Amino acid sequence: MQLQDLLKKVESYGLDIELIKKAYIFAEKIHSTDLRLNNDLYIQHPLNVAFILAELKLDEATICAALLHDTIKYPQISIDDITNNFGKEISQLVESVNLINSIKNFSREEYQAEIIRKVILATVKDIRVILIKLADRLHNLRTIDVLPEERKKIIAQDILEIYSPLAHKLGVANIKWELEDLALKQLQPEIYNDIYTKIKRSQKDREKEIEYIKYFLNSELKKHNFFYEITGRPKHIYSIYKKILKKNLTFEELMDLTALRIITDTKHHCYEILGIIHNICTPVPNRFKDYIISPKPNMYQSLHTVVIGPTKKNIEIQIRTQEMHDTAEKGIAAHWKYKGIAEDKELDKKLKWMMEISSLQKDSDAKEFLKTVNVDLFEDEIFTLTPKGKIIQLPKGSTIVDFAYAVHSELGDKCIAAKVNGNFVPLRATIKSGDLIEIISSRTQNPSRDWLKFVKTPKAISKIKKYILETKGLHSNSYLNRSDSKKELEECIIKVDSMLDPKLTIAKCCHPLPGDKITGLIRSINKVAIHKSDCKIIKKTISKKRVVVHWINDLGNKISLKVDAEDRSGLFTELLNCMIAFSIPVKQAKAKPISDNYIEGTFTIEFHNLNQLHELIQRLRKIRSVRKIFIELI
Repeated sequence: MQLQDLLKKVESYGLDIELIKKAYIFAEKIHSTDLRLNNDLYIQHPLNVAFILAELKLDEATICAALLHDTIKYPQISIDDITNNFGKEISQLVESVNLINSIKNFSREEYQAEIIRKVILATVKDIRVILIKLADRLHNLRTIDVLPEERKKIIAQDILEIYSPLAHKLGVANIKWELEDLALKQLQPEIYNDIYTKIKRSQKDREKEIEYIKYFLNSELKKHNFFYEITGRPKHIYSIYKKILKKNLTFEELMDLTALRIITDTKHHCYEILGIIHNICTPVPNRFKDYIISPKPNMYQSLHTVVIGPTKKNIEIQIRTQEMHDTAEKGIAAHWKYKGIAEDKELDKKLKWMMEISSLQKDSDAKEFLKTVNVDLFEDEIFTLTPKGKIIQLPKGSTIVDFAYAVHSELGDKCIAAKVNGNFVPLRATIKSGDLIEIISSRTQNPSRDWLKFVKTPKAISKIKKYILETKGLHSNSYLNRSDSKKELEECIIKVDSMLDPKLTIAKCCHPLPGDKITGLIRSINKVAIHKSDCKIIKKTISKKRVVVHWINDLGNKISLKVDAEDRSGLFTELLNCMIAFSIPVKQAKAKPISDNYIEGTFTIEFHNLNQLHELIQRLRKIRSVRKIFIELI
């Protein structure tokens, strides 16, 4: 690599080369007497790092910082020297990159946690820091063969456990793929070589098939007056290796699927091309995904579809614009090409996940922090939907509470229940890709310490911990009495023979429940007390004061069950879980405050018979803080 190669590359996208030349000359002078382990001049390392970043079309400050990033390791050079010669912006980038490396005397677990802490803390201030670090790791990996075997494996493991997931999160696919392939080459050389050889061996046949499919698609697409370009999608060795393990497929079975990419000029034409392809090829059910309307958190946008092609084999097709393609390949780095480096709220939103992880590092030890970050960076992802069709991306194993916080922090704080695909589920329920989730909230709800036992995402953990810390030792003592005009539950489902709409009271001596044998006791004109038939009061009362009463079995398919209770964290969930445990379909559920300390939960339920309702009521009344249960017939 020569300086002219770098200058030619940066000039191609309009950078001023004078500052970059100055940085190179400064770095070359500092490194002039040093060689790398492969006997290359040391300046080759920063020069290659800068070239990798130039391929991502990054700005002058980033290219200069890449050239200078190792200079302050020398005692004669201070960060002030960099500031005086190149300005504050470049010196801060150089200093931040070097702070990531200042980790010593840690266990393996502590080392991983600490390096991620430092990467994220530095990157939250300036996203270019991690891009320089990724380029630095990539060039080191390209030249790793001269190192001892044990050292090579440690470096490769760090790549797969730290840097590759970060590259994925930032959407820098070009760097991610090469990092993973080179790391696999060091960790599993036999597997790497086997897959590499098979790819090369089958390459000609695959190219012929791709050309035939391109010809088939072109025959229809060229009839339309818009720009498009069809290319085959490269298969990366590590990606093939992971899919073989995950899907339990052979190499031949995996490679039987042809992958194409279509680049066009506008979003509108993306959808038009999709319609044309679905018209001439049979779409495979449930294999279409629209990441244009709902981009991934790493900014990835594209239409994905799988169709049965002219050879009767499945074809994976991605359709996107050139800008979408640049973002898919270069991720956050493509931001500079289209947006520049000025402050941008859109960019801040896209880096929100990193801010959330950063907030965790203050309150977690290494083990806890690493466990949480592993979930966010390394776990498989699922894609769920809000009722309005917005895609919410979460790590596999996420729960309802994780989903609620991902939609909005306040929704997470106030969630009390949820419907998944139309059915009520508890807050701890694990969700999966494709689930349509509706969150039910109450303004009286607050985060519960118990939620920490099952939530997975850094945002959920951070918000719950924050609430617990802020409200530690605080309790509400306000109380507001209210008059209650509702009839008790039993009054609505008891029929009194030979009397028209009498006022009923439930005897407190025996308190009958639905399902109990009951007898009415006339207390005054049009007033009847309901007792259990074996109650001592009934046995002592003359027969003419008794009246025949019975539970109404035919209430229809639905009733509205209302529960008055003292509000507390987790109450609504307990009520719902109780109904779910009885296999009672809950069609609607909501809660509203009736005072500072009390709420009314309303549940529209379907039940099979009176015995089932009787058992449910008994169980609900045992739930702590439940005061009264009422019913309304629907």
